[in-house]
Amino acid sequence: MTPLVRRPTDGGPRVAAWVPALGRRLAVMGLLFLGFVAPLLVTIELKHLGEQGIRVERDLQAVVTELNVQDGWEWRVISGRESPRAGQGPINASRSRSDELLDRAATEGLTSDAAQRIRIAGRSYRTAVDQELRLLEAGKWEEAAEFDEAEVDPAFEQASAVLATEAAQVSAHSARALQYSNAGPVAMLLAIVAVSVVQGRRRRITVQREAERAGEARYRTLIDQSSDLVLVTDRRGRCVFLSPAAERFLSTPENVSAEGTRPLVPFDLLSVVDPQDRSRVAARLHAVTPERGSELELRLIGGHGTRRFAASVQDLEANPSVGGLVITARDVTDKLLMLGELEHRALHDPLTGLPNRTLLIDRLDQALIAGHGHGAALVLLDLDRFREINDTFGHHHGDEVLRQVGPRLTQVVGPDATVARIAGDEFAVLLPRTADLTAATGAAAALRATLEIPFLVDGAVLDLEASAGVVLSGLHGSDAPTLLQRADIAMYVAKTDARGVFVYDPELDARIPSKVSLLGDLRRALEHDELVLHYQPKVSVTTGAVVGVEALVRWHHPTRGLVPPDDFIPLAEHTGLIGPLTRRVLDLALRQARAWSDAGRPLVVSVNLSARNLVDDALLGEVVGLLTEHGVRPELLELEVTETAIMTEPATARHLLESLSNLGIRISIDDFGVGYTSIGQLTSLPVDELKIDRSFVTTMDVDPDNELIVRSIVELGHNLDLTVVAEGVETEEVLMALASVGCDVAQGYHLSRPLSAVATDAWLDAHRDEPTWIHEPQPIRGIPHPRRYGDRDEARRPD
Repeated sequence: MTPLVRRPTDGGPRVAAWVPALGRRLAVMGLLFLGFVAPLLVTIELKHLGEQGIRVERDLQAVVTELNVQDGWEWRVISGRESPRAGQGPINASRSRSDELLDRAATEGLTSDAAQRIRIAGRSYRTAVDQELRLLEAGKWEEAAEFDEAEVDPAFEQASAVLATEAAQVSAHSARALQYSNAGPVAMLLAIVAVSVVQGRRRRITVQREAERAGEARYRTLIDQSSDLVLVTDRRGRCVFLSPAAERFLSTPENVSAEGTRPLVPFDLLSVVDPQDRSRVAARLHAVTPERGSELELRLIGGHGTRRFAASVQDLEANPSVGGLVITARDVTDKLLMLGELEHRALHDPLTGLPNRTLLIDRLDQALIAGHGHGAALVLLDLDRFREINDTFGHHHGDEVLRQVGPRLTQVVGPDATVARIAGDEFAVLLPRTADLTAATGAAAALRATLEIPFLVDGAVLDLEASAGVVLSGLHGSDAPTLLQRADIAMYVAKTDARGVFVYDPELDARIPSKVSLLGDLRRALEHDELVLHYQPKVSVTTGAVVGVEALVRWHHPTRGLVPPDDFIPLAEHTGLIGPLTRRVLDLALRQARAWSDAGRPLVVSVNLSARNLVDDALLGEVVGLLTEHGVRPELLELEVTETAIMTEPATARHLLESLSNLGIRISIDDFGVGYTSIGQLTSLPVDELKIDRSFVTTMDVDPDNELIVRSIVELGHNLDLTVVAEGVETEEVLMALASVGCDVAQGYHLSRPLSAVATDAWLDAHRDEPTWIHEPQPIRGIPHPRRYGDRDEARRPD
């Protein structure tokens, strides 16, 4: 916060250069006495330079004042008191006044180097403020708050420091010039020089007084319009001056004057300080010195309640125009509330209000540090049959069940434990100071038991079960990532083997299902680049042009050979490795997309997302970062999500997909037709493409029911202005059938199996000319002519 204790001067009209009457007479006398001409001219020139420096110093002080005006309006905007649009006008007006003052100072003698340094510092501050206003205009309050602290405040301090330095130099030069001019060049002119000195000092005093009066008026205006509280007190807290903002805030029936308009001055500041802060504030008032100010937070009790302020105290008792301690206080109540709300949102699940994975890891770290041999237990719970509730009763019932789970678990383990929701239907319970495995498994069994009690939602009785994985610090790991990973493994075993509760045991790795034993290998595969991508072309049914490729991950295990995706992708989804796996696939896919773009062959690359990816708060930032890192245009990336994945967390998924779509990334609904997406939900999602599930496509040429389903999905997609893709095209007959119903794009082994990047290049070169599989469809049943891939109503999505 910038304390409003400076006394800047106003920039009045420029005083024209003139030679006093006495100066003219001396000049005439100098003509008669040629020996005095040179010394007299030197004296006059020095005096002129001194007065010119005073005017330059005054203009620079006025620039400082305008800088504080801009800072005041910027704080009104960032604190929410003014909108970015309302604040831009006064800020721009103040900038214009600053530019005029600086231009005038440059014409009056400010060096070009000094003016350039001031302008550079000012531009840096303006650029930072403009960027902050754009963030606020876009509604990015948290990012704007961080940017204010990281960029705007340092830029303001730098600009203030540059102005102070240049003003000090100008003041020193002008004082030196006037000092030299006051010393006459020869003894014979002592009397004349003395008169000139007196006149010069009078002129300087006059100019300074005029500047002080103008500065006082400007300073008063600034204080009157500022929302900050400015008070002048003695060391006992007796206020002798209050700014209008302070008067408005502190006015209460108990401390107003008889007229009822102003607080009584003087009055006791400590009487309006919150009782819990009074002793601390009183100590600060006694401790502050002229050399060392004080910063503090305090709560003040005003006419509309108690508010929090960030205050600075400066000792100006020695200044006769002030004669006390100047307290400048800025209301930060709303800012602290906003920061607290943002922090809560970042650390808690929005649906249940429970701690999320981030807060769970933090508390687990704290428990491990504070354990001192007492240990901590971690129980991971996966709700069995939860998806059945969503599919049967709808997501309203599912969400209500999730809201009821947290209180039940908390009732079992008590307030010292941490109950967190870490994924769609997965919860975690941290039991601090638990070193006994029997106690941990007993707690897990009790947690399962409480979840088996039927849930009542809108008159419906809903039954659930849970699978629990248990780990103990020290026995199963000594850090949070290891304990979470092993609890994930234990929960996976409990779920797949129907054990109810399973305690992680590394000796059982050889006997548990092979998928679980792959977990450690999969983590190493991510670290040692064992994962590669193959690409399956997507071809326009009508033109034969390759319109994109789907990236499919492959794992070349050093001892097992090629591991099928169906073996390791579900394992990654159940153990938290799906995030790193998805990031690796995106990194490889965008790297290849950049290579194709550089080769003059830009292709849309599709990457699959899982249900867990859609509730990962970090995914959006990671996608943006990878696009920037590889220099790939967003429209060359397509993200495929299944209906089931979207319906796991509809609101969260919709928010993420809208954010990705707003960047220009294409969104595709994969395996369409086998999920539970309604038409209403489909129209509300930022979707560009429907991808028909292969189970309908593969036999549509011989199965009339499947042919009808495919035809209906194509009609639906075209009515919604979406591109329709059919996967699982394995025969010429199926391709012809797709052409007859107007499908836009085909993908399958009949066209090409998934290929490595090198093999894909060779395939693309071999099919550069128009291929033989093109089939011109005949419009039937009102189906419009198929569009090229990517055609859509551009008004559906902002640039």
